[in-house]
Amino acid sequence: MVEDYYDLLKRRIESDLASFADPGGVSVDRNGRAFDVIWEVRGETCEARLTASQDRGIKVTVDGQSEPYRVFLAGPRMADLRHMAQMIKRGRESEIFVPSRAQLAEADVPPSSATDLLTELVEESESDVTRVVMVTGEAGAGKTRVLQELVQRQAERYLNGLTDKLLLYVNAQGRALARLNEALATELQDLRANLTYHSVATLARVGLLVPVIDGFDELLGVSGYDDAFNSLSTFLEQMDGEGCLIASARSVYYEEEFLNRADRESTSGGHSWAHIPVRIVPWNDQDRIAYLDALSDRESLSEGDRGMLEKRVRGVFEGAEELASKPLFFARTVDLVRRDPSFSGGEDDLLGTLTHRYLEREQTEKLLDRQQRPLLPESRLEQLMEELAEEMWNQETRELDRRSVREVGEYVLDEKTVSESSRQIVVERIPTFAFLAPSVKHTSILFEHEIFFFHFLACAFANQYVRGSDMHIILSRSALPEFVAERIAFELRKRGRLSSLDELQEILDRLADAGRTEWHRTEQVRENAGVIIMALLREFGRDDGMQSEIVGRTISSVEFPGGHLGGVTLRECSLLDVTMHRTNLDGTKFVDCIARDVLLLEPRVRVGSTRMELIGLRIPTDVVGIRDLGEGGNNPFYDTERITRILEKCGAPVESSEADGVRNLPDDLMNLLQKLMNAYRRANPVCESDQNLQSLFRDQRWPVLRNLLVQHGIVKEESRPTSGSPKTFLRRRFSPEMILSGESRNSDVDRQIMQFWDALESEAA
Repeated sequence: MVEDYYDLLKRRIESDLASFADPGGVSVDRNGRAFDVIWEVRGETCEARLTASQDRGIKVTVDGQSEPYRVFLAGPRMADLRHMAQMIKRGRESEIFVPSRAQLAEADVPPSSATDLLTELVEESESDVTRVVMVTGEAGAGKTRVLQELVQRQAERYLNGLTDKLLLYVNAQGRALARLNEALATELQDLRANLTYHSVATLARVGLLVPVIDGFDELLGVSGYDDAFNSLSTFLEQMDGEGCLIASARSVYYEEEFLNRADRESTSGGHSWAHIPVRIVPWNDQDRIAYLDALSDRESLSEGDRGMLEKRVRGVFEGAEELASKPLFFARTVDLVRRDPSFSGGEDDLLGTLTHRYLEREQTEKLLDRQQRPLLPESRLEQLMEELAEEMWNQETRELDRRSVREVGEYVLDEKTVSESSRQIVVERIPTFAFLAPSVKHTSILFEHEIFFFHFLACAFANQYVRGSDMHIILSRSALPEFVAERIAFELRKRGRLSSLDELQEILDRLADAGRTEWHRTEQVRENAGVIIMALLREFGRDDGMQSEIVGRTISSVEFPGGHLGGVTLRECSLLDVTMHRTNLDGTKFVDCIARDVLLLEPRVRVGSTRMELIGLRIPTDVVGIRDLGEGGNNPFYDTERITRILEKCGAPVESSEADGVRNLPDDLMNLLQKLMNAYRRANPVCESDQNLQSLFRDQRWPVLRNLLVQHGIVKEESRPTSGSPKTFLRRRFSPEMILSGESRNSDVDRQIMQFWDALESEAA
């Protein structure tokens, strides 16, 4: 066993140092428990002696000076993380941080400071597997600002000697990057770091660096899930079951897409990971009051002015709770309220009113000629912002270089509408407009907040539809956020394009035509069309103050990626070539509807609230898994009998069920198996030394259950060195849902799973 440890150590040292060295490899000669290493960096030959002990770790001796292996890798000879920390601190201008709260999604504890919670997770003692912290939250919830602040604070703590872990912020939002390595290389180059992306996985594995991938869902959407996930998969494999990674996604749907793919890799032994879900919590009234208090203290407002400000802000956000819950949008609105005493919000569109007011101020107070007359009409300024947003979307980026900004400005402000002198002035001033800001390196222009980018992008989408443009190009660029889809539906209704069932059908047909275009991005087009259609169905009829029943319409050639259809009633409608991925159907009613070539993947339903009268839906053939919201809804069931029973209770036209084939097993044994499967949903493999699972492994029935799981190939034993002596891991070879499906004798599952359940039933008898 000792020999195995040192042989493994030799291979790991070779791999670690090769990530820093010039091409050509690293020479490692083993001499007992010592290793003599020679490698080259930028043409310079380096030599070191490494001595190893399972108890005391690795010591590195260079030029007669000894230091721990981690200190050596972080030091100036190698990664020079102190220099990187200094660059991180310099790289971002100081700005007010609007605090947000977060909570562990599976923990029954109240929300706390998001930065404090994430810092605790980063600083936790090393686990036995790679920890993947997935941060999710709605658009505008403050995820990006929280992660940026987290990275800045950690760099400061690193420079002050309070931690030896540094965070590397990787911006994947709207960037045309198919691979994680490209994003890593870009960020390291911007930081002028003394290492390449090859070393990041090594530093992450030893716990010195924690990559923070912001906007992982958009990285997935740029070039397809498989390419983007494969790059992350390779990175996780290089981490070899150690270290930590933080990633953010706007929707839980993309978090689950990641978990599904990671699950397939881990069952084959490619990954060792544990998933830690963190949810950013929208602001509540107490958060908003706390912000106003902080602002009042900073601006030295009197008690009377403070009270008046709060009263005016409450009036502005009356009926717009969703926007009030978004920290940076709230702060921007408060800023306008203070500057403009006449601003009182909008009747049904606070976001539209806010953008209108800012553009109005830009046009009437800043963009003036020598006679103090506006250089261009407000409508042209609004068109310019929409074109900038659309150009960013088309280039699959959130930033435009100054040349592109100029080209957009010259295109919008042609000589027929604006004089040459006025055009030159306006084009030069575009980077200073409201809603826009320079990038971190001041080399490009971006929208200062995603909410404003989303608003103008939605207007651009609506314009494309109104002009009769071919929709499949604009729908192909990236994963369309649900917030944008909702704004598109709102804009179309506001423009009178959603006032009748015939107009709704016209939009549905245009989106279906886009989804039938055959090319390499068809899946992206179909999903984006599906997100818009869900928003249209929810929005239809709101002119009357409530949703209307949708009768006799056809939805075809689209996919619904997550999302929800809450409150939507479809009567005598046809669903043709439609796929729903984990779509929430709580409150959705399909009444006398036709379903042809419809596939439901883990739909979320609630008995008593969901109506599933889908004639032609082959049950259970066309339904892969189901999530019963009445039973928690987090974990899907794949048992065909249970799927059939749940759908039957929801009114689905199913034939009479066969005799119940569920096995008769003791409750305590089933509870033990269920506890193990719950552990496997969060990690694969699990370690038998995990202190959080000792109630499972010390159960008197565990030895029997363990023996059957291993004997029938449901789980596989692994023994590998961690920090200290080797530990035993159990890696599952099937998903928890597939394993639990074997409880039914009639389930169509792998033969090994069925044999395991047969043996378990025999043992219990």
